[in-house]
Amino acid sequence: MENDITLHGPAWLRADHDPKAFALAFVNTYDPLRPIVDLFANPEHARVFLSEWCEMDWDLDWGKVARRLQLFRDDLRSILTRFIAGELPLQDLAHYLDHKLVHWPWIAKALADGGAFHVVFAPSPHLQPVQHVEAVVTRGLADLVAELGPERLRQCASKPCEEIFADRSKSGRQRFCGKRCATRFNVAMFRKRKAI
Repeated sequence: MENDITLHGPAWLRADHDPKAFALAFVNTYDPLRPIVDLFANPEHARVFLSEWCEMDWDLDWGKVARRLQLFRDDLRSILTRFIAGELPLQDLAHYLDHKLVHWPWIAKALADGGAFHVVFAPSPHLQPVQHVEAVVTRGLADLVAELGPERLRQCASKPCEEIFADRSKSGRQRFCGKRCATRFNVAMFRKRKAI
């Protein structure tokens, strides 16, 4: 049985984007290494970020939207950081995600597609745009953990980067969010060894 998110409601993910990728991009809208550290600290930056991923009614109070999503993201990052560090058990993370999803009405629809059968979870069209984004992010994270396993959710080991990423490597030992951080970490370690 597949779990998909349909494109209904006042805000929805663009058809060519994956909910799991959007969820990771959303939690990483705070990045100390980016020139604009917090994309939700400014309503215009929040609008630009969401326009890259979502179809929304753009006639919104973007100050309120940005602040609500910033609070949601900070809470989510806090939970994920604790989980990745081993301070929060998997069952507590599952309970947190389930608790978030239970607040939003989800519609399960059975679809027949060329003989295949799968259930599509659609956020209710009655949700407000911010609720819709929160629901899709929560669902995307839940699906990511279910697909890869909890041990594949990581936080970059190259400080001050705090990016959360999914380790899709064969070995399952990826420590950095990307080459930029791996290089920075290795150069710092080389200089430290040379200084001794």
